[in-house]
Amino acid sequence: MNKEKVSYKEEAQRALSRGDLKKALESFQKHCAKNPKDLRSRLKVAELLEKLDKKKEAIQVYREVAEAYAQDGFLLQAISVNKMILRIDPSAKDANDRLAQLYTEKVGETKPLRPLPHIPLLSELNEKELQSLLDRIQVKTFSKDTFICREVERGDSLMVIIRGEVAVSKRNPEGKEVWIRNLKEGDFFGEFGFFIDQKRHANIKALMECEILEISRNELDEIIKTHPRVKEVLQNLFKKRVLDLFLALSPLFSSLTSTEREEVFKQFRLKKVPEETFIFQEGEPTGSLYMVKSGEVEIFIQNSKGQKVILETQKSGNFFGELSLLLNKTQMVNAKTTQPSELLELTKGDFEDFLRKFPRLQSTVKEISSKRLVRIREALSQEGIEKAREAMV
Repeated sequence: MNKEKVSYKEEAQRALSRGDLKKALESFQKHCAKNPKDLRSRLKVAELLEKLDKKKEAIQVYREVAEAYAQDGFLLQAISVNKMILRIDPSAKDANDRLAQLYTEKVGETKPLRPLPHIPLLSELNEKELQSLLDRIQVKTFSKDTFICREVERGDSLMVIIRGEVAVSKRNPEGKEVWIRNLKEGDFFGEFGFFIDQKRHANIKALMECEILEISRNELDEIIKTHPRVKEVLQNLFKKRVLDLFLALSPLFSSLTSTEREEVFKQFRLKKVPEETFIFQEGEPTGSLYMVKSGEVEIFIQNSKGQKVILETQKSGNFFGELSLLLNKTQMVNAKTTQPSELLELTKGDFEDFLRKFPRLQSTVKEISSKRLVRIREALSQEGIEKAREAMV
């Protein structure tokens, strides 16, 4: 019997290689009759029926396969199959409703037959929210070594991996390409462009053939109008992802492991600051460590004439405020927003706890802070030189 099972499938593959679709269909159907749980082969049956213009029969098999995937908790594969149905018959919207119902029922079971994978975003939605999302999603395929998106390109869609694996990388401030992480089935990306500036903030490269679900910002905005909680789900996921990326790229926190970074970013608090607002000023008591999520912060001192001497301009991903914390002194510089900004604040107590817990972090902070102190001294020295020149005139 095992030989027969193998021979039917091999027979189907040989027929496909010859271009004999009818023979391939017949052999796949015989194989599937004995192996109904082989969903990939049943999917081949549906594809062959479609190619042979037996669309009604193809849709029926696609539906059966989609439902089987959903029953087993493989929502992403079920969505992909449903998109094949909608390609043949755009009016078959009920297929997505059935998927959402099946999946949310499975997620809600106290003792599911098999553990369901946690899919960021999708697993957090209720049935109606999921139905709305499924109706607006597109499915795309990318071959191995293809860039799905590149840093700084325009892009404001969210993407979820159905099948395959991708590498996420980004250039650090020195221009070096830094590997961030690999993403697999169920992971999503593109949330930075969606929430911040409609640009890609990383390079995403397919490590193998990948199938991707994509939904545009406009489509998500329409869903959020009806289901506002979807935005809350996205923001919670975004908060975790954006902080991890900032910390991974930051010269300050890049030496930490992903687990250590997760422990650190849980203590950051988001702070929205209007344009032209002082975060702190020279002479004020020791404050907090800040990272710029969005916007821009100018770091400067005042010379003896009251003129502004700009030391640095901190943008997304940069940090400041560590000097007074390390030296346990009053603020040595001024920090002021030049545009509406979102800052991530780490309190003095938490910062000191992490320095004690992670010795690598302490040495990195001291190295970076020493360079900043040099810049302050150079700026002050330049003022002394200018005074000497004035006295000589």
